[in-house]
Amino acid sequence: MEDSKEKKGLDLQWKILIGIVGGIILGIIFNNLIGPGVTSGPIYILKIFFKYGGDIFIRLLRMMIVPLVFASIFMAVVNLGDIRDLGKIGGKTVAYYMATTALAVLLGIILVNIIHPGQGIDREALAALNIVTEVPDKVSNQGVGEKSSAVIIVDTLVNMIPKNPVEAMATGDVLQIIFFTIFFAIMAAMVGGESETLTKVINAVDLIMQRAVMAVMVIAPYCIFFLVTAIFMDLGVGALKALAKYGITVLLGLLIHAGVTLTILVWVIGRYSPIRLFKAVLPAIMTAWSTASSAATLPLTMDCLSRRAGVDRKIGNFVLPLGATVNMDGTALYESIAVIFIAELLGIDLTIGMQAVIFITATLAAIGAAAIPGAGLVTMGIVLTAAGLPLDGIGLILAIDRILDQFRTAVNVWGDTTAAVVVGRLENAISDGSQMAKVEDEALADVKA
Repeated sequence: MEDSKEKKGLDLQWKILIGIVGGIILGIIFNNLIGPGVTSGPIYILKIFFKYGGDIFIRLLRMMIVPLVFASIFMAVVNLGDIRDLGKIGGKTVAYYMATTALAVLLGIILVNIIHPGQGIDREALAALNIVTEVPDKVSNQGVGEKSSAVIIVDTLVNMIPKNPVEAMATGDVLQIIFFTIFFAIMAAMVGGESETLTKVINAVDLIMQRAVMAVMVIAPYCIFFLVTAIFMDLGVGALKALAKYGITVLLGLLIHAGVTLTILVWVIGRYSPIRLFKAVLPAIMTAWSTASSAATLPLTMDCLSRRAGVDRKIGNFVLPLGATVNMDGTALYESIAVIFIAELLGIDLTIGMQAVIFITATLAAIGAAAIPGAGLVTMGIVLTAAGLPLDGIGLILAIDRILDQFRTAVNVWGDTTAAVVVGRLENAISDGSQMAKVEDEALADVKA
């Protein structure tokens, strides 16, 4: 027994945490040594090494997204038995996502009106950042500022239906892949026995991708260390100081939404211990923080929820991919704060009516514009346009957007897992998770062997 304990070592979440902390410390040290604008020398070369180490990890995760989403959603729909259950699960999932997004936006508006982060800001420190207030290409390419917010959102919802499913898979358009896969799986279920061979093949793909996720999890702590080190080598302290009040407001909102709002929903409606859920999905949350990508984290999130939290795969495999594309609680909250912060910086007093417009637009944009490339910036542009504010205001907050993006992505992923638990409980699809950690340890041992 003693030998087996020694071989087990630290749990995955602790290894990832060590990698994150080590990366932050080393990145800050290197940031002070390398200085701004340096593009040569041994430390710069080391920075490139760390960056590519992190990129490899993200590429490995993204490599699995398309086959994993297709296979897992197909099997989740086919295994429902009664296709009518899909409508019930889908309805509950979308209702939960819309409700929590609206609560997040409301919380953001309340906090920004209490704290007023745009008042009393050190404008000289902000000017010293040499911010270029140009409209980012990702925003202008979507016609933000030229089209109305409603048109952009409706266009995006219509574009969920792929013209070419193969092209959607080639480009990694997750929302279009989800739509096609659900449609394809429903047709397969209606065909019945004739599609049994295909179902077995897709089930094998699903099992292969689950094992692939376990393999990547073995190297996750080391790659995350590289990724975080590279991020903090780029992050200057000046931006953090100048925009500290704004950043603290966003972080406080994210903390309250994740630690209070979503936790209460898990506890009351999901009848599930929030602490147990947090421990189960902690590796996914920390990976989301490191990569700032819900989609890239999706394979780990799905694995943690089924293996460690005991949520039936037919629920997680449907709820989580959908959440990774349409559920952006953290992003919606951040945008509601950012828009009012920009208005304060520009000396514009927003009325209650305009803030109501921000509430409605931020809620719908966070859900409807999720499939757009660079969704965070685009939805920000939509909300700014709806509030009558200039698009170049985005440039005022880009200096610390990367670090805030990490935190809001972590909250997005936490929100996805809470949705799976709540829907799982409503569908009686949560099993005893006491053996989940043991199963995961055995699977990791198999992969290492």
